[in-house]
Amino acid sequence: MLAVAWPLPAQSGEDAAKLAEFDAFVKTYRAERGILSLSYAIAMDGRIVAAEGVGWQDHDAEEPTTADTSYLVASITKTFSAATLLGMEADGLVDLDDAFTDLSDWKERCEWLAGSGNIFGGGVALDDGYVPPKLDCAARLRVRDVLQMRVLGEPGSSFLYNPIVFGRLSNWVEEKTGRPFDHWVRHYVIDRAGLSDVAAGWRDARGAMALVHLAPPFRIAKDEEDGLAPSPLPNPEMNASSGIIASARGLAAYSLALDQGRILPRARLQQMWTPPVEADGAPASYAYGWWTQQWRGQQLVWHGGWWPDAYAGLLLKVPGKGLTLVALGNTDGLHWGNRLQVAEVEKSPLALKFLELFAAD
Repeated sequence: MLAVAWPLPAQSGEDAAKLAEFDAFVKTYRAERGILSLSYAIAMDGRIVAAEGVGWQDHDAEEPTTADTSYLVASITKTFSAATLLGMEADGLVDLDDAFTDLSDWKERCEWLAGSGNIFGGGVALDDGYVPPKLDCAARLRVRDVLQMRVLGEPGSSFLYNPIVFGRLSNWVEEKTGRPFDHWVRHYVIDRAGLSDVAAGWRDARGAMALVHLAPPFRIAKDEEDGLAPSPLPNPEMNASSGIIASARGLAAYSLALDQGRILPRARLQQMWTPPVEADGAPASYAYGWWTQQWRGQQLVWHGGWWPDAYAGLLLKVPGKGLTLVALGNTDGLHWGNRLQVAEVEKSPLALKFLELFAAD
């Protein structure tokens, strides 16, 4: 195992001890979870205070992992998509109350999903016994409903994480504006934040360094001597649900750009992280492209990413304390199986360790 650390600002004795304890936890966790290449970054007080790479990008242990090793971040892309659409609404290019169901192929796709038996079409019991309402293809969905994952049953009435419908937001934007979605993600997020090492899909030549440093994916394979085997690269095309390719350092810089108002003004940022209210008066577990929850009196906003047998990651923010954790890996060992209707990031051992060390009062 090789760990590569980059020069970072000096920390107080207490913070340095916490960072060392977290780093030791990450190294143990990586080995236990079968993650060949794991990168992480921590930001606090407006700066990146830790950026580490642990392990190897390749089976032959010739390419050490760094904080600049890049990964397909999967559903963490949804946070970029939400910021893009909120920025476009602020500029009058779209209205989040416009009909998403005006999408030219929605009717046939909706009918397929509703009748497929797929959990994202509703009407199918989840592992915990919850049965979400069915998708109603005759209903009018707003763009806002899709961004907040409130598309099943009566639109806007109930939350269930739904990456299939969310992903079509990119097609809606392209039909509305006549320009590809990656153009808008780059304009409203990547360029505004000055992210030179983040790519909006594998065709994004301006994010080429993210492609140069990409760690290829692996899967857990018990029949292999070292327990790992190469996996096919998942779909690297850009859409609203997935496609961003980034490093841990790059996502930490993105997080700081959000905090500093370089992507969205403060009011829009708060809108993005404010969930709707459920019928019982409780806040929903999802806002605009971000999971949101309370943990020991602190608001958490976060998103996981998961390509089965390939990649997994986490972007976790504690806005009230100016804290960010990014963790990315080239197996799916970071995935902890969060339920589809409840935000429970503390069930990730890595997230919980971070929160207990840095966010607990």
